[in-house]
Amino acid sequence: MLHSPRRGEVPERRSRSDRVVLARGRWYVMTREQIDIGPYEVKEAAEFAAAQLSIALNGVDDPSVALAYIAEFQR
Repeated sequence: MLHSPRRGEVPERRSRSDRVVLARGRWYVMTREQIDIGPYEVKEAAEFAAAQLSIALNGVDDPSVALAYIAEFQR
């Protein structure tokens, strides 16, 4: 899946499921900003979080706004 690049990013082909990873027996979502969100007990919960975060950040071009939203999302 091709995601919308933010300002200054080169478009790349990567699906949301590529961002969901298993580490230390728990599931995490890795963001473009290299922030791990989680842990989640099951993969489906992490995939749902990745989808929700993707929707929320759609169209956000300012990295500081993206970081602020991700920080709030983690709460």
